[in-house]
Amino acid sequence: MRLNLKFFLIVLFVPALVLSNENIDKSKVFIEKLGQEVMGKVSNPSITETQRYNNFKNIYLSAFDNYYISRFVLGRHWKKIDKQIQNRFVKSFNDYVVATYAPKFKGWEGEVKAVGSSIENNYYNVITDIINKDGPILKLQWKMYLNKNQKFKILDVNIDGVSMLVTQRAEFSSVIKNHPKGVTGLIDAMEAKTTETTDS
Repeated sequence: MRLNLKFFLIVLFVPALVLSNENIDKSKVFIEKLGQEVMGKVSNPSITETQRYNNFKNIYLSAFDNYYISRFVLGRHWKKIDKQIQNRFVKSFNDYVVATYAPKFKGWEGEVKAVGSSIENNYYNVITDIINKDGPILKLQWKMYLNKNQKFKILDVNIDGVSMLVTQRAEFSSVIKNHPKGVTGLIDAMEAKTTETTDS
């Protein structure tokens, strides 16, 4: 009886374990391919700034869970605004992220190398070394999950143990607190910054 129970447990759990190990490997490949895509479509110095912006936007919206990220960075203020303002915030924030980071990759020559990955509570944590051609190696941790379509979606990026989402939420909370228009004032500021960046 004990042997049969052991066999049953092996049959029950081994396939799930194999699948988890496969997904851990796939999570590393996903991040490395993401780095290659940025190199090919965003860092290329010969493309126009409009192309750079649009290419990075497509990559960001495809690879990141932008709706979750938008809600997180707004924190407790999310539930205090109506649906129309929520939708405006998500769009403005996505445009702001793209306008902020796309220009930074112009001419970037480097490599994203996954050096480890683990799974905890259905979240995959991929450790990467960002190897710059003329600079120090930067260590990043990517937190992501598999959605219902079995596509990886990134939730957060940690740089040397510091969460970019937590940092952004603190910054936005300060802006909202000190702006007379609150969340709407933050949205106005993001839209102005995006317009300034894309027009320059």
